[in-house]
Order: sequence, then C-alpha cells, then structure tokens
Amino acid sequence: MVQIGILTTYDPVPLEVVKATMKVGQELAKRGCVVITGGNGGLMTVISEAVVKAGGTTVGILARELEDIAPDHEWYNPYNRIKIKTGQTFTARSSIVVRSSDAVIIIAGGVGSLTEVAIAYNLRKPIVALTGTGMMADKLAEIFPDGCLDHRKLCKIHYVNDPKEAVATAIRLAEENMNF
Repeated sequence: MVQIGILTTYDPVPLEVVKATMKVGQELAKRGCVVITGGNGGLMTVISEAVVKAGGTTVGILARELEDIAPDHEWYNPYNRIKIKTGQTFTARSSIVVRSSDAVIIIAGGVGSLTEVAIAYNLRKPIVALTGTGMMADKLAEIFPDGCLDHRKLCKIHYVNDPKEAVATAIRLAEENMNF
C-alpha cells in the first residue's frame, strides 16, 4: 500500500483550491493510498474528509500542540482516522510526516510545507507540487523551475496542475522509488 503525504496549510484558501484538494483526496482513496498529513485543520481537514468519505484511510501526525485540542478548535481534524501523538513541535513532526510517506504532494502551503519539501528533497523522496493552488506550491515552480532545490540535484519536484495527474504522478514515483 502506497503512503502519500500531503503538505499543505491550515490558512484560508480560495474555493477552487478547496475543490482541487477534495479531488486529490478522492483520487487517493480511490487508488487505495494511505494519506498522511500533519493532522491540523484547514486543507488538512479538507483532504482528510474527502479521503474518509471516499472510503480511504488517513493518518494525522500530531504536533504536541494538537494532541489534546478540543473538537470545537479551528485546527481540530475529526477525519484523522489514525492519530500519531508525537510530543514534538510542528517543525519536528514534519520529519515524521515526510519519512512516513512514499511520496509527497504539496498543495498551496506555507513555510511548514517548505520545510517538509526540503526534508523530502534531502531524503530523495518523490515530490509533486500541485500548481495553480497558490502559496508555496506555485512559489516553488517560480524559484526552482528545473525542480531541483540545489546543485546536488538529489531529486526533482514534479509540477502538475491537475489533481488526478498529481495523484497518478505521486503514486508512479513512489512505486518506482520503492523498487530500489
């Protein structure tokens, strides 16, 4: 079973980004992937809800600040079917999100997502950026058009602008990477 990490934001985003995120979640569930997130609210809740409603499995890697938040808190994610309480800060738990994933997809995202992309790059994990979702996903394409974060060219960020293509690319790359 392929485990796909979703690197994203809890910040408000336009409706079209929410819809694209839902499509990614539905497609991941349809393809039988386990979906790993940082467990927060925002788009992490959106993708988790789409996965669960499509019959899939979600794993929330919770920072210590999220471990005991109340259900009425804006960052509470009721769609984390499996909750991993790390006891770590938001930044520290990012390494667990990435290391537990066979490939990652960045949708929108902020500096936390950038941290996760850098970790994935250093670990040579497949990275897919869903462009057109704004924020960090689009910035990466501007700053690193060749898909490499530095001169070492450890791996390449694959830029796609279609949710189904993002999922297909992430799964293909994950399966290729797992054969090593």
